[in-house]
Amino acid sequence: MASEKNFGTRVKSFLAQPRLILNSLLLFVFSAAWIREVLYWFPRDAFGTSLNYWAYTDWLIDYSQGFIRRGLSGEIWRLVPAVVPPLEFVTVFSWALILTVAFGYVRLLARSWKIYHPLTLFGLLFLPSLFVFYLHDHNAIARKEILGYVTVLLHLLIVEKSFPLGDSSTQDRNLRHYVQWLIPVAVVLLPAIILIHEGNFLMFAPLHGMITLTILRMKSPRDFTRAALWTGLLYLPATIAVGAVYLAGTPSHRMLLGICQKWNAVGAIREGSCILTPEKLTGSTLPGSFIPMEWSLAIAADITRMVISMNWESWILILPTLGISLWYLVRQAVYSILRSRSPQSFSPQSARWYSGLFFRKYFLIPFLLSLPVYFTAYDYGRWFTVTCINFSMVAVSVNLPCWEFALRKEAADEGPTAIDSPEHLDHRLIFHGASIIICILALVLWLPHYCLFRCEIIRSPLQFFSHTFFVH
Repeated sequence: MASEKNFGTRVKSFLAQPRLILNSLLLFVFSAAWIREVLYWFPRDAFGTSLNYWAYTDWLIDYSQGFIRRGLSGEIWRLVPAVVPPLEFVTVFSWALILTVAFGYVRLLARSWKIYHPLTLFGLLFLPSLFVFYLHDHNAIARKEILGYVTVLLHLLIVEKSFPLGDSSTQDRNLRHYVQWLIPVAVVLLPAIILIHEGNFLMFAPLHGMITLTILRMKSPRDFTRAALWTGLLYLPATIAVGAVYLAGTPSHRMLLGICQKWNAVGAIREGSCILTPEKLTGSTLPGSFIPMEWSLAIAADITRMVISMNWESWILILPTLGISLWYLVRQAVYSILRSRSPQSFSPQSARWYSGLFFRKYFLIPFLLSLPVYFTAYDYGRWFTVTCINFSMVAVSVNLPCWEFALRKEAADEGPTAIDSPEHLDHRLIFHGASIIICILALVLWLPHYCLFRCEIIRSPLQFFSHTFFVH
């Protein structure tokens, strides 16, 4: 009887708080969209032809003709029993990865779901440059950057377990646990995903390095050089992997033709995909993912420059718009987290300064270091999405921003403030106005995967929901 009464009290308390209702509904809608997506697409991908053929064949590249870039994934598939069709295995693996990452993001948001304003949470869930990108564009499913998101989630989990909030244990012990748990990720997993796709180095290694540099400086904030050297040592295997790929990883047409013929013999590739002789480079029938493998960086840059020149106005319009929108959303999210987790020593002025630092460290620096990818490959929507998703996951991870904020305040000898902190970092009218505009943009903007002959960036506000929940 008492338990029923307590349950009823909790239900009444929940219903009396509109923010909790709205936030729980938003998380449910986002999760339902992913469940709907996998139920619709998975059988068509595994047993039909809807899985993007470029993405699928990219996983089949192997070392059977010698060491080449992106070859590790094909070697892994060779370990799978021959009775398992490659298409089905790639589909299962790809969907398992993307669902793990999407719901890993939901888990991070759920840790603070009660404190986010619904407008902020809506943007963090449905901004087109975040996970909704993969719901908008099914051709992005099975792309290899999904592996990089897994490494970021693992890194943030290591930070969460090594530096729990309110932990009174010694910092040395926490730091030792962090390094021990990070070594398999930095030394094994990160080099492996680079050998699966070389672009993962620029897309993910800078962010990992920034997180590790921040953690190592917790012990000695003023000893930047030592922390930087240890960070470089931890990510040296990843650097060696990408160096080996670029020094000895560009295959010849004959090597690619041999790989294609091998997979064709077991029925993994469409008939007629690799029938031309190695001399006929123009009009080759190799799978699309194989053809760019033999390009030099100069050729790749020329093709990228030609493609981007056709729709550069659209990219200049949409990428800064989405970048500024994410900056504002993360700014409010980090402020809310710090305000709720450090009530005894919270300073709005310090939080405002820290939000700018946070943006520079975990978005701007990784983005600038990834620019070589933008010069040599024209999938701008994918590259920008990776940077945005990484930034949002770090922002809502709670432990990293809270620890860094507290240590910076301590280093600056800032004492607790007796002034009540406002709920929002900006004036209420500014916050609501800017947040509503961002939410509207999230409904009408559409981040393209890439733009060849046309670049559609604006669609009907209801098209996403009708596409996801009603018809395909």
